[in-house]
Amino acid sequence: MHPRPALALLCSWGLAGALSSCALPLNVSPPSDAGTSSAPASSPGASTGPPPAPALARFYDQRVEWSACGDHECGTVTVPVDYENPAGETLDLALLRVPASGDRRGALVVNPGGPGASGKEYAAAASFVVTDGVRDAYDIVGFDPRGVGESAPVECLADADIDAIVDSDGTPDNAAEIDLVTGLADDFARACGEAEGELLEHLSTGESARDLDIVRAALGQDRLDYLGVSYGTHLGSTYAALFPGRVGRFVLDGPLPARLDAEQVTLGQARGFEDALRRFATHCLRAGDCPLGEQDDDPDSASVDRALERLQTWFQSLDATPLPGRSPERPLTEGAATYAVLMSMYNPAYDWPELQRALADAFAGDGAPLQELLDQRMRRDDKGVYAGNDVEAFFAISCTDRAVSGGAESAKRLAEEWSAEAPTVGRYLAWGNLPCATWPTDVEPPVTGAANAPTILVVATTHDPATPLPWGQELVDELGNATLLVRDGDGHTAYREGSRCIDEAIDAFLLDGTLPENGTTCPTEG
Repeated sequence: MHPRPALALLCSWGLAGALSSCALPLNVSPPSDAGTSSAPASSPGASTGPPPAPALARFYDQRVEWSACGDHECGTVTVPVDYENPAGETLDLALLRVPASGDRRGALVVNPGGPGASGKEYAAAASFVVTDGVRDAYDIVGFDPRGVGESAPVECLADADIDAIVDSDGTPDNAAEIDLVTGLADDFARACGEAEGELLEHLSTGESARDLDIVRAALGQDRLDYLGVSYGTHLGSTYAALFPGRVGRFVLDGPLPARLDAEQVTLGQARGFEDALRRFATHCLRAGDCPLGEQDDDPDSASVDRALERLQTWFQSLDATPLPGRSPERPLTEGAATYAVLMSMYNPAYDWPELQRALADAFAGDGAPLQELLDQRMRRDDKGVYAGNDVEAFFAISCTDRAVSGGAESAKRLAEEWSAEAPTVGRYLAWGNLPCATWPTDVEPPVTGAANAPTILVVATTHDPATPLPWGQELVDELGNATLLVRDGDGHTAYREGSRCIDEAIDAFLLDGTLPENGTTCPTEG
């Protein structure tokens, strides 16, 4: 999950990550099947649950007809817009398959998170997403969830509207600024309601999980094998709660528990990003040429405090005086600068050196490099065109999943409370849920618990900014039958993020059904 563009918390993925013996520091007891085989990889012929309702039979009877699309294969699966009215309107989900490169054992469906990120694009990057061993054994299949990408995309903002949201004041501190940011949020919610109508009412994670079961059937799989990262863990856990008998080998990396409400999610991320920023500041001071302070080979807590205070002061200066950006008509604002910094917490090996250089330029008066970093991460080209519908889809799904009440008064109160615990980002993130406060759809309560499913592998990272470590144990508890694997390190998600120990443990589960001991912790390297 990614920090919101002033009004939002957008989740996406990068090619680098979603995404020996190991210690056991979490003091949790292994479940009875730890270290043993979980459910077999999907195979035809097994009885995995009750048949679908007769009204849904025509959807479950589909098979994907694959055709060439570039270097891969594409197809579609039709699903009902409203599962309570399956005879009504339908929509087509767009799928992409990268066929197994070796002896095929079935399909592994992957989801990159968001909500709002394209599963098709994620599957197309299979060589980065999974190891060669998993590529050999599985077709890697991704689909754009309903409302996303090529699957009936939610489209209710012009590119200039997204710019306005990104550039808006993320920490309004007077009545005029509050009115402006509230107006943007209200206009956004109203525009989506007017543009999308009935579809907007049916974009919950629960409905996407039901779509996922139809995808499973259309792939000819009796059980679903699944890798979900970030928000994709929420989709996976919801599927497991709805269809426990159809769960195959499930890996949920970068856990987002379904039962957290919007305020709990945002506060957890405020803590996670504040921790990540402290670790970035430590890296920056050690590296030298750091705009946040003098070089220090061993910075202490006080040195890191001073570095972040300098960053906070600089953010505040942009509120009154934005910096020149990539074009004269588009300066670098406080909101955009904050978002750019937070978006650079996901992949430290690449992002932190780039961020350090861009901040050095910005502190010297040139905001263009930092603005360019943000544009790259938001997939905005030099002409101001955004690829995909990530922002609209994020809110359309999130606001249907988690209720937000209280509007500006609540955001103002939370901003004050959270600034004590997360002084750099607490205020910014507290204002992030405003569009959901007036979103024109009802909230669908979460579906939780999968104790009757085969054991699920949950993977968390100790210093993950977007899905913080405590959420790993919370998701394990929520599922009721899961094993926790931990990467000790920085950045978002764990698989394919530089830890051989993590990759081998996940591969052993996907390929052989062998679970690690519950609570196993792996170093980032080794």
